[in-house]
Amino acid sequence: MIAKRIVTVLVLLAALCMTIESGWASPPPRNFPANAMRGVLTATVYPQIVINGQTMVLAPGAKIYSRQNTIVMHSTLANTAVVVNYTIDAQGYVNRAWILTREEAELVLPTQQ
Repeated sequence: MIAKRIVTVLVLLAALCMTIESGWASPPPRNFPANAMRGVLTATVYPQIVINGQTMVLAPGAKIYSRQNTIVMHSTLANTAVVVNYTIDAQGYVNRAWILTREEAELVLPTQQ
């Protein structure tokens, strides 16, 4: 009797774990601002970055988001080129950048149409 209950609990836990894992496998799509632009970002000496060959400056408090939508530090992107969507503030500084997944990079931005 006890063995049967243990097996039942284990089966229910396994089903719960599979449900949770499948939810983690596909994160919800990210919504980017309408004024977002696309480019290839390379980090140089902080606070400078290069986007599409043009040297730009990160705004104070700028955020760079990873493919998993967590914040990435500028220094972790040194010597790498990543495809991003980014926005510029009123002073001309890059204030937000999102490193794109392959699927997101294949989508056309409304500003590029």
